[in-house]
Formats: sequence, structure tokens, C-alpha cells
Amino acid sequence: MIQFSVAILSGCIALFINLGLIPLIIKFAHHFKLYDLPDKRKIHTGLIPRLGGSGIFLSFIITIILTYIILYIFNSTDLLLQSKPRFYALFSGIFLIHIFGLYDDLRNVKAPLKLFFQALAAAIVAGGGYLIHSLTIPYLGTINLGLFAYPVTIIWIVGISNAINLIDGMDGLAGGICAFAALSMGIIALIQGQILIVVLCFALFGSITGFLFYNYPPAKIFMGDSGSLFLGFSLSVFPLMGISKASAFGTLIVPITLLLIPIMDTAGAILRRIRQKRPIHSPDKEHIHHKLLDMGLSERQILSVIYGISFYLGVVSITSVVLPKEINVYLIMVVWIGSMLGYWFLSYINAKRHLSRAEEEAGAEEKSS
Repeated sequence: MIQFSVAILSGCIALFINLGLIPLIIKFAHHFKLYDLPDKRKIHTGLIPRLGGSGIFLSFIITIILTYIILYIFNSTDLLLQSKPRFYALFSGIFLIHIFGLYDDLRNVKAPLKLFFQALAAAIVAGGGYLIHSLTIPYLGTINLGLFAYPVTIIWIVGISNAINLIDGMDGLAGGICAFAALSMGIIALIQGQILIVVLCFALFGSITGFLFYNYPPAKIFMGDSGSLFLGFSLSVFPLMGISKASAFGTLIVPITLLLIPIMDTAGAILRRIRQKRPIHSPDKEHIHHKLLDMGLSERQILSVIYGISFYLGVVSITSVVLPKEINVYLIMVVWIGSMLGYWFLSYINAKRHLSRAEEEAGAEEKSS
């Protein structure tokens, strides 16, 4: 009962704090003209403040502190600080990734430096003991990573951080996906009795929800890299906190499923840019939300589709925790394969549409000449 109460408490505190913080940040950004300028990846046209990530981060941190104080009053802080060195490593990494993301929002840092600081923040967390020690492949067995646990963990954290960063190209999109993921992880942690993860996930969910009140189309503010990198970093690390040296299949299966949309979108973007012989970090308008826009859907309709899929993936992830392992494997495999086929079909339809338009334009040019 206390875990459920703490979950609701942390979520509500974060929500109301950020509902109050974001308007102040909007005024601050307008005063100093700190805007998110449109580029090849984004679809907005106006001058929108981009410091919403600081509201998410600050409300999250303040909530953790207030929750700790409340638990201290009731002599229950041992529920949170089960391992202080790991706790400090976690928040050092989170603080670094947010501060660097904020600096990137203000100064527009080049890709190699971005990657370095992302890897550094991930290394701090990995050095604190949050590691992927092994990988279990169904029907093939378990691979113990040994010293490779460190680079694999860093690659995982950096990869998810960038996946959220890349899909943050439309009002309410990245925030909504991350909100569903945080809520689902929090419910799973609640089922498993992982109180620290419960507090972290519900605090993050409340912070994101408060931000979405101002980010839902038409957005009054964007989260920027300070928000997207912080969210991706957090959602990649939180699942690692529930295990010590357990199998990673059961640990990573949840975040992979919950974040399947940005993961597929990022994988598709990397393959597309390699095929087109362009830099991997170069922006374009061929992400999943661009494809749906091209089909004629409005921003709110796209969010309804993506939110619906995210809700479904959340239900599947929560269900997979309570199902027997044999059924769990089949369920997740069906969801993953179905999602990949759906993404491929969407890309195929989009490519056919572009080809048809190109042929029509070529025909029109021939007639005019």
C-alpha cells in the first residue's frame, strides 16, 4: 500500500510543479529570445521556445527531493537509498546529460561532441554498477558479457537517448511516447516491489504530463535536446536498476517494447542515410510522423495513432511481466515482428507515393516544354 501511495504522491507532485514551472520558462525564453529554429527535420514554422526540457528535469529532481523528505519524516528513506554510490552515479549521469543538452539548445553543438558527452554520462552510470551483464537469446542460451558489459551498456544508453532525440520533431510526439513508457515502467516496478524505480518513473511521468499541457499541438514550448536526451537517458537506465547480474532479455525486453516506435524510426533513419550516402546525423523529413503527415493526417490525428500504439505496447509490456516465460517470448516476438512489418509497409506506401509524385512532376515538365 505504501508503494502505491508513494507512486501517486510522486506523480502528482511532479505534475503540479511542472504545470507551474513551464509558464515561467516560456516567459524567460521569450524575454531572451531563446527559440527553436525550424530545420529539415522539424515541421513547425514559428518561433517557439525550446527550454521545456529544463521544466521536466527540474520538476523531476524537486519531486525526488520532496519524496525523500516525506519518506524521511516517516522514517522510510531506506526504501529509496538502498545503494548510495549507485544512486549518486545515476543522478550524476542524469545531471550531465541534461546540462549538456541545455548547452546544445543554446549553442548548437556539433555531433562528435554530442556523442562524447552522451557516452561520458552513460559511462558514469555504468561505472556506478548499472550494467547489462548478460544477453539471453531465446532458444540459444545466455551470453555472459564480462568486460564487454561496459561498452554494451554505454551503447544501449546512448542509442536510446538518440532515438528519443531523433523522433522529437512534432508537437507532443516524444513527450507522449516517453510518458506512456515511464508510466508502464512504473507500473511494472510497482508489481515487482521496486520502490526506487516506482518513484523515479512516476516522478518522470508526472513531469512529462505537466509539460504536455503546453506541448500538445499547437505547442507553446518544445523540450529541446535538454529534454529529449534526459528522457531517453532516464528510460534506458531505469530498467537496469531492477537487476544486479540478471539476464538482460527480461530487463531490456520491456524498454525495447515500450520504445519500439523511436527504436524502429531511428534504425530506419540510419539505414536510409547510409543507403543515400549521407551523414547519419543529417536531418531529413522521412521520420514516421513525416510519413503519416504525407498521408494526409493532421498532427492531432498522428498523435492519436502514436499514443494508441504506445498504450498498446505498454499493456503488452505489463502483461509480459506476469505471464509465464514461454508465452511471454511468443507474445513479444509477435508484437515486434508485427510492428516491424507495419513500419515497413508505411515506408513502402510512402516511397510509392513519392515516386508517383516525381513521375507526375516529370510528366508535367515534359508537357510544358
